[in-house]
Amino acid sequence: MNFAENTPANGEKSKKKIGVLLSGGVDSAVALYLLLKEGYDVTAYHMKTVRDELYISKEIKHKVCCSPSDTYDAQLIARKFGVPFKIVHVEDVFRERIIDYFIDENMLGRTPNPCFFCNDYIKFGVVMEKALEDGMDYVASGHYARIIDGRLHKAIDESKDQSYFLASIKKEKLQRILLPNGLFTKDQIRQIAADIGIHVAQKIDSQDLCFLPDNDFRTFFEEHGAEVQPGNIITTEGKIIGRHEGLPFYTIGQRKLGIATGNKLYVKSKSASGNFLVVAPLNETYQEHMVVSHLNLYEELPGKFSGTVKIRKKSKELKCEATHKENSLVVKFKEPAFAVTPGQVAVFYDGDKVVCSGVIEQ
Repeated sequence: MNFAENTPANGEKSKKKIGVLLSGGVDSAVALYLLLKEGYDVTAYHMKTVRDELYISKEIKHKVCCSPSDTYDAQLIARKFGVPFKIVHVEDVFRERIIDYFIDENMLGRTPNPCFFCNDYIKFGVVMEKALEDGMDYVASGHYARIIDGRLHKAIDESKDQSYFLASIKKEKLQRILLPNGLFTKDQIRQIAADIGIHVAQKIDSQDLCFLPDNDFRTFFEEHGAEVQPGNIITTEGKIIGRHEGLPFYTIGQRKLGIATGNKLYVKSKSASGNFLVVAPLNETYQEHMVVSHLNLYEELPGKFSGTVKIRKKSKELKCEATHKENSLVVKFKEPAFAVTPGQVAVFYDGDKVVCSGVIEQ
């Protein structure tokens, strides 16, 4: 089974060392098993993004990665398969590159996507570098996506496809990455885990932010010294209709405003300089254009191209035309798009192939 075009032939696999990013969940556990089954020499790498004390002092309201229980599960998985297990502490760089970025973007009135950049900076950045320094030939994970001819593609199971989140990874890194799960459905992965007795076969998937296990945004900003101030909520005509609790607590397209308006209004935009929210009826929250910057290219782009784009992790792909100018794209949607959000990530596709990604600016 070829997990990427750079996968060695069968006779060479026993010589190749693979560092598997073992989270403690079912996906990475099965990825590790599949690689062992193919004859690779596997070492497990488990990362710690925040101090364990955070999960002891906070009420955990949703399943997150990198918690003490995940570390315990990862250790059990590595022990079950008899592979070396290494913990990589990335707390300091994670705080600088991911948490600080999350705070700064929110204070600028934007809605960031920290998990997207964690894949490039941390998982396939710091942790991958550690594995390669240890002599690993490749790094593998349990993500649902495929690498074909050095290019990132969607997974076979599009309902679980994670190419959107992996599109931050630089093209040159892909030749050293293996993604075994991209060839399977989620149900198949769980069945494999159950069949071979992996104890996390039915473990729920991680969701939301590992550094916000209690989902208490207000306390989080206070503890990090970020002063979030209330301000006005205004209509597109400039009429003040209420007060907001702080810009980071709202995002574009949000309907719940905490005030009685008499009709359905949604967040249309946020102004950090004026500290106000602009709200509008649903039909006014659709946009025909957007500008995308900080591009990560998987191929040389022509001046203009057509394709599809995903503008948030759970949105459907939208048909679009894009004009490439230096390190940005001016994008026109074939049909108006709901809640185009500055700070969020746009990933462009040609069929199931990722063309590029970038950050939505306006």
